[in-house]
Amino acid sequence: MKALLFLERYFERIILTASLSVMAVVLLAQVFMRYFMRSPFVWSEELARYILVWAAILGVSLAVRERRHISVDFLPVVMGPRVTGFFSVIAHLGVLAFSVILVWESLPLIERLKMIGQTSPALNLPMWMVYLAVPVGFGLTALRTLQALWMDFRGHPEKPHPEVSS
Repeated sequence: MKALLFLERYFERIILTASLSVMAVVLLAQVFMRYFMRSPFVWSEELARYILVWAAILGVSLAVRERRHISVDFLPVVMGPRVTGFFSVIAHLGVLAFSVILVWESLPLIERLKMIGQTSPALNLPMWMVYLAVPVGFGLTALRTLQALWMDFRGHPEKPHPEVSS
């Protein structure tokens, strides 16, 4: 049970930390190989680009999880704290709708890419694996949004964790 609670709280952070660390190491190795060994890797920039795409999309779910996504709070501030919960629900429903639409619309594209068999130029990676970031990331975002809605309806909106608050 503790392992599940740990994953629920830190899953995105672990994945993002690992992926950005791999990206940094690959790019540092690329710089070393290019400027000191005069023999650059042909695949490193492509790999870094795909890791960055995955990290950015998975970062959306982390932002929802920690309630750090960008929001406009003009109306809640003007109208007072009594309507803040209402606007929070509206924002969550908008994020949920957007996430579901992205997941729904990206699946046929991935199916087509699988059928075509397109691969990336340097890595020969199937392109459907790169595009899979959209349904995976926004599926996780939808789950995190449902989780935030549940917490709001229970009356316990989760605040950002102290170790990440600014």
